[in-house]
Amino acid sequence: MDRIMLLSLKVAGQLKEEYADGLVDKPWIGLLSIATFLEFNGYETMVRDIFPDKKTMDGLVRQISEKQPVIAGISVFTENADKALLVARIIKSQFPGIKIVLGGPHASLCPMECIKSDSVDFVVLKEGEATMLEIAEMVSSGGRSINPKDIPGIVYKEGDKIILNEHRGLIADLDLLPIVKRELTDISGWRGIVNVSSSRGCSGRCIYCAATALSGAVYRVRDISNFYMEVLMLRLMLGDKMEQLFITDDTFTGIPERVLKFIDLLKKHRLDIRWRCESRIDKMSRELIGKMAENGCIGIQYGIESGSQEVLDKIGKNIDIGKALEVIEYTHDAGIFICLSFMIGHYCDTRETMGETLGLIERLFRKYKKIQLVLSYNTPFPGTWQYTRMNRLGMRLAADKYEDLNLAAPVVETRNFTLEDQKDIYRKAYPYLWYLEKEAHAGAAAGLPQKE
Repeated sequence: MDRIMLLSLKVAGQLKEEYADGLVDKPWIGLLSIATFLEFNGYETMVRDIFPDKKTMDGLVRQISEKQPVIAGISVFTENADKALLVARIIKSQFPGIKIVLGGPHASLCPMECIKSDSVDFVVLKEGEATMLEIAEMVSSGGRSINPKDIPGIVYKEGDKIILNEHRGLIADLDLLPIVKRELTDISGWRGIVNVSSSRGCSGRCIYCAATALSGAVYRVRDISNFYMEVLMLRLMLGDKMEQLFITDDTFTGIPERVLKFIDLLKKHRLDIRWRCESRIDKMSRELIGKMAENGCIGIQYGIESGSQEVLDKIGKNIDIGKALEVIEYTHDAGIFICLSFMIGHYCDTRETMGETLGLIERLFRKYKKIQLVLSYNTPFPGTWQYTRMNRLGMRLAADKYEDLNLAAPVVETRNFTLEDQKDIYRKAYPYLWYLEKEAHAGAAAGLPQKE
């Protein structure tokens, strides 16, 4: 049986954040889905979550030498793109015969750039389950069972020529995929928050987001009974180690009736699970929030993005600030912990509109206190609507390395604001940001008990 190794790369900032959240050693769920699909079809898969330092790479080389996988697949995000190519070079230099496959968001949005590396054999576009299986069949059979030209959704090299095959259609029925097998990675140390996905795609059209380019404009969902069975399995498998369930969907409440069916299943089977999710202001109602709060939902994250209605309209957010404040009030009154995310540095921002965002953050902090307020810098990731139109939008990218595209530092200037203008707004907002986390860290350092 041929072996396939799939690698999830972390960057330093991700490691710090995930240790704080209790998400240690949990590879990206999309990678685990591909690994599960490959195993379901007869391949032995190994999933490794790595930080590409020398010690880790030395260990990885030893593992490859011992296990002899025929394929090493690497999941690539924009902020770790350079590191991913470094890992590919290290593996290829030690094991010339192994096939290196890049996939994930950045590889899907910048395939021609990724395939240029001498160390990369194939690039997988968008969803990778079926595509990786066909690549595995091709490699295992030496090309006898299927030819690379017949595999949709890949980019590859034929001599000096780069070939871009036709795109593969998105998976129409997510219930045909096997439930993610978390045992493919080491789950013995899992604790805290466990991720699970019930849908793909997003109905939003925000110009700064790559969700539509990656997962399609259609919101595709798993049958809620199928999803519930995975939740039940996680509870049975992890027990009390699973303190919370995080539903990673871009918009879990995209179809409110589906959420109500999930709640009915939790009630019917008396499954006591604390869970949190992400949602959109325009997909929430007081009734839905109340039912979620009564049935285990302890946290919701909303993307507000700006305190200026003019900016919200121009970036395609499709929310009304008045409506947003109502939903925040409903959520707070229901006892659900709220995380609100904002961005500054939109193409249409000015110092005045960023000041409106600052003002809204301060008002929310003064009013609620026990909410988490997050502010980041607008970052034009490759493949997003704004990235492909930066010149037209008057945006100048002030970054020359992919690792700088991490939301943590300003990278865009326009005629209306500078990098320093954004830093100034952030400094003024900082006392109101990540308040609960800063409070908890301060209490722990002083030996004080943690607040509930």
